[in-house]
Amino acid sequence: MAPNQPIEPVLNAALATVSDFIRQVTGREATQAELADALTRYFVLIEIKDHIVMMREDAEPR
Repeated sequence: MAPNQPIEPVLNAALATVSDFIRQVTGREATQAELADALTRYFVLIEIKDHIVMMREDAEPR
């Protein structure tokens, strides 16, 4: 993502979903720093990459 690129509503909604989930299961709001740290962990990045690759492959005509 390029610097100063506006965040699309779909990404804001996804972040809100993650934030709501953390609040529900821990009883406390996550800070933006906590969310940023969690989202940039290696295993999370691999999971996100694998999911995107799978979605792209499923969308390709066969």
